Amino acid sequence: MFNLKKSVVVGVSVTPEAGLEIAQIDYATKTVLKYGRKSVDYNLVRREIADLDLFKDSLQELLEELAIPKGTELVLSMPTVVFKVTDYPASLDEIQIENAIEEEVFDNPFLKNYEANISYAVVNNSLQFNKIAYSAIQKSTIIELILSIKDMGYKVSAIDTSLNSVLHSLVYLDRVNADSETNWVLLTIENNCCRVLSMMGKTYIDAFEEKISIGEVLSDAENYATVIAAVEPILKNLPSKYLCVVSKTNVISAEVIANKISYSAPIIYQEANCYRKEDLVEFGPMVDVSDTKSMTLDIIGASIYPQYALTTHINMNFFNKTLGDIYWNEQPLTLLNGKIVLSNDKLLVLAIIYIIIMAVFVVLTFGWLTTNKIAKEREIEQMQKNITIIDNYINAHKDISAESFDEGDEIRIGLAHNKAIYSYYTIVGTEIPQKLWLTHLKLGDKTTIEGQADNIESIYGFFRNIKDYTASKDVSLQKLGLASARENAAKDFDKESILTSLDADFYEFCISNDPENLKTNTNTKKDGNSDNLLDNLEPISE
Repeated sequence: MFNLKKSVVVGVSVTPEAGLEIAQIDYATKTVLKYGRKSVDYNLVRREIADLDLFKDSLQELLEELAIPKGTELVLSMPTVVFKVTDYPASLDEIQIENAIEEEVFDNPFLKNYEANISYAVVNNSLQFNKIAYSAIQKSTIIELILSIKDMGYKVSAIDTSLNSVLHSLVYLDRVNADSETNWVLLTIENNCCRVLSMMGKTYIDAFEEKISIGEVLSDAENYATVIAAVEPILKNLPSKYLCVVSKTNVISAEVIANKISYSAPIIYQEANCYRKEDLVEFGPMVDVSDTKSMTLDIIGASIYPQYALTTHINMNFFNKTLGDIYWNEQPLTLLNGKIVLSNDKLLVLAIIYIIIMAVFVVLTFGWLTTNKIAKEREIEQMQKNITIIDNYINAHKDISAESFDEGDEIRIGLAHNKAIYSYYTIVGTEIPQKLWLTHLKLGDKTTIEGQADNIESIYGFFRNIKDYTASKDVSLQKLGLASARENAAKDFDKESILTSLDADFYEFCISNDPENLKTNTNTKKDGNSDNLLDNLEPISE
């Protein structure tokens, strides 16, 4: 209905290996539309950005270089500081779970001097326990980044953790089989640690982290031996359908380590470092392909976060209510307790719908008023015509006065005009023979007199009286016949007593000058509906 432009979402990631990355990816075609990278330092010992001010300057410069429009929504992927999967009693509510997580991370060496920003997801539940996957990061860093990005003219819509971004990318790129019933293991190797994640489809089942000391100062044999020694004791206790090895460090090749590790199931691998030989995604014409070899899984996961989040219930977002007003002030309006989120696009659609509804209402109201106005104008016009007719009549008869009115003339005129009617009334009142009675009398332009009698002579005598008084009238005896008491019992007058006294059938007649009565009587005769009519009787007009 509306051809609204979708909101542009751009991914921003920070990794110790690649530094700062920005990308915009077309989710449907898996094509990178924009990509850029800048080197920034990350403190592996403290697991935080080494120089936050320098990072913010680099971020603004890169956004400008890539011509990212102001107002664009940014999704950040931050290096994982703390990530765990643990069980909590099913009786705990949301606030109690958050408090329990805060107690667990309070003594963590990376968060000991910081307030923690926590994000968690319920990955499995039962009657007794809920399995919770949670991640934590320094809250002060997140707040400063959000405020800085807002000052730059952009908006933070989500902040993910690196592990989640890598998982999202692997599933999105079809590098792993993440069917809901598939049990598998994900091994990620970074510069200072290895993480082993037991998975069921896209869901975390368990998480392990082992610190390692590897680097270019050591030989390849020592580096690989260090990784194998750290992960094999964990892997032997995690049987699954397959193991996926992802190396994010340039010190270790995922392919080499996959061939060296002993595991009870098939091993696949994904290079996320300098050893990668093929591109992870397609690149658009605006992307400088000379810089794409360093593109990480993290930036892909950040760029696809909004669309991918619709396909899974395991989402972690540090931009949440634990940030307080910084979070709530940026949230769109919601309806039905948050079930309907009124984003800018939805607000625009609602505004357009509201404008259309109001426009339709105005048009309908105007149309109704116009129609009503036309009807009233026609009514007034008709009234004016009537007034004109009355005025003309008054003007035409304005010379008439009461002195010119003659009662005698008016009576004579009335008698002359209604002479026939008065004659009929005289006949009915004075000339009805005995044992004859009338059942219907209609006087006017068409005359109809119906009645009944116990003998034919009375009927003929009554007809002669009518003709004598109204010789000019073309009335005729249209109907004459016998009628029984049973057939006429439904009449409104009392014939039963008359019949009882006569103890015989009686005659009924119709005297009229109305052709319709003649048709009716003739049809009745033809249809045979009155067996007592005289078959050879013809109307008498004499």
